[in-house]
Amino acid sequence: MKKLGFIGFGEAAFNISSGLKSEGFESIFAYDKFWDVEPQKNLICNRAKDIGVTLVASIQELVENSDFILSAVSADMAVPLAEQAKPFLNPEKVYVDLNATSPMTKEAVDLLVSPVAVFVDCAVMGPVPTYKHKVPLCVSGSGAKLFSDTMTPYGMNITYMDAPAGSASASKMFRSIFMKGFVVLVLEMLVAAHKYGVEDDVLQSVEKTLTSGPLLEVINGLVGRGVIHSERREHEMAEVIATLNAINVDGIMSKASKDKLNWCTKLGLKGYFKGIPPKDFHEIFIALDEINKKED
Repeated sequence: MKKLGFIGFGEAAFNISSGLKSEGFESIFAYDKFWDVEPQKNLICNRAKDIGVTLVASIQELVENSDFILSAVSADMAVPLAEQAKPFLNPEKVYVDLNATSPMTKEAVDLLVSPVAVFVDCAVMGPVPTYKHKVPLCVSGSGAKLFSDTMTPYGMNITYMDAPAGSASASKMFRSIFMKGFVVLVLEMLVAAHKYGVEDDVLQSVEKTLTSGPLLEVINGLVGRGVIHSERREHEMAEVIATLNAINVDGIMSKASKDKLNWCTKLGLKGYFKGIPPKDFHEIFIALDEINKKED
């Protein structure tokens, strides 16, 4: 059986370890810089004892005792901790970075680790306390397939990307554009709608649009028509913003929508597609490349 070692034994490492232990995964080690510093020491030691994780006193000891080394700290510590671990790594070790960082940071860690060991860019795609070891993970990099094949039998929910390090974290970062943006966009809509007592009616209308077909079909329709009718919709959003101002509702998301529509209009996407919405959103990428080449 392989051995796991966590650098950092916070919420993520504890919950993943707890889940793996319930699946029968035996050998899990952890190093946390606060392992002997109060008041964190008490929580770390109790957590480790409760689920049977072995605490060690240094990164060197952790790396030497582990086959898979999982960095689970704060984003700003991803590179410094990889630098600390590097002297103790070897080609038999797999270094897995779970930290929520930019793809550029994961690429930087990969450059540090890859000369001496195997690297995995691992993006956590959901709340760890909710799912524990079954939290959706997306992995890329030279060690991604090995990590996925080894840990999937223990119930881990891993999506393997046959792509370089940085790709998995890019997927997470760009997903956040929608997931975080969607939440506050809906919030702006509902707060405004509540002023007229129509929040439930508006939400039902949105539901009909978003559930009118498979996601890809809906996206192709919405985005395809969006880039063609951007100028008209930009004017409509100006009316929306005026309405929000009149009822004293913050309209930052609506203003951003108007700006993005203006971006589409200035690019001339309606002219490029001759007024006919593209059937596949991938066609927009081709259009952007060709427009940018002409501008260069």
